[in-house]
Order: sequence, then C-alpha cells, then structure tokens
Amino acid sequence: MTNKPITVLITGVGAIIGYGLINSLKKSNPDYRIIGIDIFHDAVGQKWCDKFIPGVRADSDTFIDFINNIISSEKVDLVIPGIEQDLKALIEGFDKLDHTAKYSLNNKSLYKTFDDKKMTYHYLEGTAELIPYIDYNDTLFEMAQEKFGLPFILKQDISYASKGVALIQDKKDFDFYSERFGEGCMAQQKLDIKDREYTCSLFGLGDGTFVNPTCLRRELSQEGATKKALNVKVDATLLDSMTKICKKCLFEGPTNLQFIEYDGKYMLLEINARVSSSTSMRELFGVNEAQMCIDYYLKNQKPETKEQRYGTIMRYIGDAYFDSDTL
Repeated sequence: MTNKPITVLITGVGAIIGYGLINSLKKSNPDYRIIGIDIFHDAVGQKWCDKFIPGVRADSDTFIDFINNIISSEKVDLVIPGIEQDLKALIEGFDKLDHTAKYSLNNKSLYKTFDDKKMTYHYLEGTAELIPYIDYNDTLFEMAQEKFGLPFILKQDISYASKGVALIQDKKDFDFYSERFGEGCMAQQKLDIKDREYTCSLFGLGDGTFVNPTCLRRELSQEGATKKALNVKVDATLLDSMTKICKKCLFEGPTNLQFIEYDGKYMLLEINARVSSSTSMRELFGVNEAQMCIDYYLKNQKPETKEQRYGTIMRYIGDAYFDSDTL
C-alpha cells in the first residue's frame, strides 16, 4: 500500500501568485498533487497543475459548496488561496468549509483591518512608524496642501496591486480622483523614496513570533507586481519594526509587509496578510512559502530557518504552449 500524495488546492492559478505557488511546490517536491482552480478557462497555471477545475466567482453564493465538493472528491489536504477575493470568501465562510482539509488563512479576526489601509493605520498607531496621513473629510485638499504641500498622494482605503493611488498636483487632480475614489480614501505625504521601497515577508506562527523574514527592494510593473527585486539583509531597525507589528497583529502563515525607508525609519505602506506576488522570487532566494505552509498547516511543524541567497531577480514574460484541443 502506497502513501497518499499530499494534495494541495490552489485558487486563482491564472494569476501570478497562483502559478508562483504551483511552481514553488513542484520545486520543493514533484510528488505533491496540485489541484488548480480559476474562473477563466484559459488560466495559464493549469499548465503546471495535476488537475484543473474551472472555478466559480468568490462572490457567488455557491463558492463555499464548490470548494467543499472539490475537497471531498479530490481528497484535498491543504487549500492555499492565490487571490484576495478567494481569501476573503474563505475567511467569511470558514465555519461552513469542509474541515477535513487545512486552510492557509492568516489572522481571521483581523482580516478586515488588514484589507483596509486606513483601518490598518489606525490599528497600528503607536506600534509602527506610519507615513503621515489625513483621513477623508470635506476639506481634505486644503488640509493636505497645508500639511504636506503639493504634490501629495491620494490613496483608496481598499485597493490592490498599486491601484487606487493618485499623485495630486493641484485642485483639478484632487477633484477628479476624489470623485473616482469616493469617501473611502485618505491623503498621504509624498516622500522622496527613490530606490527605498521594500516588500518584506515573514511566516507568522500565530503567537506574535515569526520565521524567515525577507526584504526585497523592488521595482513595480505597470500591473502592480514586482518586476525586479534585490534581496537585501533585514537590518536591526527593520527587524524591530517587523517584530513590533507581528506582536500586535499575531500573523499566521505567509504575510507581506510593505515599507518605505525614509529619514532612517521604515514606514509602513500596507499589510497583505497572505502570499504576495513575489512569492516565486522568494523561492529563488531560498525561502519557499508554499513549502512552509505544508510544514506548518499539515505537519504541525515550525518551518525551518532557511539560508537565503542575496542578489537580484528579473521577472520576464514567458510562453506556455497548449494544444488545440486543450483550451
């Protein structure tokens, strides 16, 4: 009798996080059985899955039943959401999920806080260094101009992949973007941070501690994902910031923290309490977040501290062939 291979369900496999997770798992252990889902029938990640199942939208009333049916029929051991929408749906429907499987979900009680930049800032005031900001109000332009000068940043409270961010040069810009963003936005000081923006990761253990912190100095693509990353060592100041935030937030599993370095401080941009789009880059640097999920959620083991490589990774466009009968 052979042992059943570990079966992992990854959602959103047409997106960069989803197929990054697939490739990270396959590099770690080619015997892992990977089930991929996506709402698009031509999602590229199906190329590397053992089985692909066309998905349903996360905001559908049938989403949880759909996930449960896959868990039952495919004997899924672990579910890792690859897109924000699926993460939210799994957390909100957690009590209705089939718990014969494990789920890579971060601090479920705080997910709405992490999802909202303004709520995140309010929650962490006094704990983390924050970029100076002003909440939305009827005189926001005048207040921001007086406090920050021009230009300043207008940012939506809830947005992903660097969307919902505008540079405000004058009142005309402000009127245009504030109408688009609505009341769910805030103004931030524009800081001169060339080459000083970082996407950092840690694997939270649920008790305020973490392992394998990484720090990538990044350049973004037009789509908002990291296109070039330099792995730099986490210095004492940054480690102190990450430690204080983690103790407050009790992260569990892969967590992404974005900082800017300014005036000798690491100022928090936002928190993504999930796997980020640079997960495949971190695997190349020696930190495999997908494998850490296997160790932590399935094997009840503290993930090993990994030796990291330091260098630069360039992301490029590749091609995947499908025969005419596949798509």
